[in-house]
Amino acid sequence: MKRANRILTILIFVFLYIPMAVLIVASFNEGKDLTTFEGFTWNQYAELFRDETLLGLLGNSVLIALLSTGISVALGTMAAVGIHSLKPKMRSVVMSLTNIPMTNPDIVTGVSLSLLFVFVGSGLLGQRESLNFWTLLIAHVTFGLPYVILNVMPKLQQMDSSLTDAAMDLGCTPMQAFFKVTLHEIMPGILAGGIMAFTMSLDDFVISYFVTGSGFVTLPVEIYTYTKKPIPPKVYAMFTLLFLLIAVLMVGMNLMQLRAEKKKLDTRPVSKGWQIARRCIAGALVIALVVGCGFLLITNKNDQVVINVYNWGMNIADGTDETLDIIAAFEEQTGIKVNYSTYESNEVLYSKLKNGGISVDVIIPSDYMIDRMIAEDMLEELNFDNIPNFSYVDEQFHNPAYDPENKYSVPYTWGTLGILYNTKYVDEADVTGWELMWNEKYAGKILMIDNSRDAFGIAQYLLGYDVNTMDKSELQACADKLAEQRPLVQQYVMDQIYSTMENEEAYIAAYYAGDCMLMMEENEDLAFYLPEHQGFNLFTDAMCIPKGSQEKAAAEAFINFLCDPEISGANMDYICYASPISAAKEHMEDYLAESEIVYPDPEVQEKGSAYAYLSEETTRLVESLYQRATKTTENADSDDAPKTVPYIIIGVVFVGIAGALLLTGKKRKRKY
Repeated sequence: MKRANRILTILIFVFLYIPMAVLIVASFNEGKDLTTFEGFTWNQYAELFRDETLLGLLGNSVLIALLSTGISVALGTMAAVGIHSLKPKMRSVVMSLTNIPMTNPDIVTGVSLSLLFVFVGSGLLGQRESLNFWTLLIAHVTFGLPYVILNVMPKLQQMDSSLTDAAMDLGCTPMQAFFKVTLHEIMPGILAGGIMAFTMSLDDFVISYFVTGSGFVTLPVEIYTYTKKPIPPKVYAMFTLLFLLIAVLMVGMNLMQLRAEKKKLDTRPVSKGWQIARRCIAGALVIALVVGCGFLLITNKNDQVVINVYNWGMNIADGTDETLDIIAAFEEQTGIKVNYSTYESNEVLYSKLKNGGISVDVIIPSDYMIDRMIAEDMLEELNFDNIPNFSYVDEQFHNPAYDPENKYSVPYTWGTLGILYNTKYVDEADVTGWELMWNEKYAGKILMIDNSRDAFGIAQYLLGYDVNTMDKSELQACADKLAEQRPLVQQYVMDQIYSTMENEEAYIAAYYAGDCMLMMEENEDLAFYLPEHQGFNLFTDAMCIPKGSQEKAAAEAFINFLCDPEISGANMDYICYASPISAAKEHMEDYLAESEIVYPDPEVQEKGSAYAYLSEETTRLVESLYQRATKTTENADSDDAPKTVPYIIIGVVFVGIAGALLLTGKKRKRKY
């Protein structure tokens, strides 16, 4: 039985640490393909330490982790001492409340904190930007506190209370007794809680995503935008260093606990060297906190002009893949600092701006969302004297339907929404139109776009309705059509589409042409199709300045920079979309400039249509119908047998673990 327990333990640890081993090996791999080791190299680490942007994001994460950990340790220790002094029943109630932030789903905590900060910041205090560095810090302290309390409480319960009484009998004040006796006894718990709070803060994404403003972004939030392209190998190097840092901290903590236990059995006095070392460590932590706060205050007082840009994920060239780093080039040319953050849909952008959670200077929404924002007076009128490069924009993009007077926007990209499919698994005879998304032959291998407007647009094209209809009966028919599709859909996706289609986990998807080009570069078996006879969405994303921008002239300088044909061409090389500036083609790679996917023929373009802003009532109806049609129940399983295999494996593993625990927990008969 002991042997079986050992084998099970080994298997569990192998399961836990194999991903880390793969990550570490990948960080030293000379090639970019994870499946093939092409040779040992340190290049990924060298590139990491040359990447100022990535190191800056890591610095942000470490800074917020150190500050939140320091505050959590101080407050958590005081709270634990206070809770320990309560009567048993009250202590039990308070500890139950302490557990709630840990057991509560992160997404619930993140949304609730976001609502609280927006309510207090925008509603009560009237702040322009209610989500910022300080809200992020408060959020990290909120979920870090319970870990400190729960680690300190057992040490307080194990401590002999007579030690404190004896110290006070010998002349110590209660405060002196705490620092000379109690703090010494509970220090292992404080360190354990601090390390847990630090690690939880360092890798938090979900809560940070909802409470992050536009001026301070952490590494996990930024890494989320890497879903559109393969993760650069230098990121593997960064993750390896972080893993080793946490491992060193955990080993150090365990060694300190072992030393503390041995020390209890050792009657010799504490050496002066160890006392000095402890004071040095404590002083170093205090200095780190002070330096962090000072750095933050200094950077906030910097006189440099700073603009906040809010864009789609991975929707601007950043220097990877041998492309031009657009933001770095703009900063070098103008001296204006850019804080860049991303969103994944027009609706997320609208929600954050409407709620007053963030303050940004440049946004790049799609046509119908610009129409809505103009109607709701959310955009500033542009001063085109500061945007002379607008003259390069093609005439066909002047005075568009969503901005008929051309007061509020400058086009950034344009493209189409079509069907991406895998030619290895999809019969070309089935690729006839939008009905492919409802073909039962490919049940369980279809990805539907997780966007109410685009999903309804696809159903409207298929049923022959006006894509901007506000007729309730037609919208209900579209919802019924989407509900009919639901059992066939593997999942509803946005940026998650990349890995799924590239790795051939799904065969068919509806998505945007530029992103499809990126996926086709990674998998040569993927192809793109536009249902011309039924119609398709022809969209434009444009640059705007939201109401309340404090750096409007600098924001217009940024827009002007992106309208430069050379800059626009270099930018399109990275994001694979069409530029509204024909002259930009001269600066693009030939395969993109000549691609019929990126630049469809004018005759094909005429068969596309743009979304228009629907009324507020219709918008709410569409969203409600979409949720009921696609999200109310789990997707029905397809007949694809391998789909059930993971569930069977997981079930067997859990049954095995449960059986082992039951067997090892069985009481043995005592022998007398």
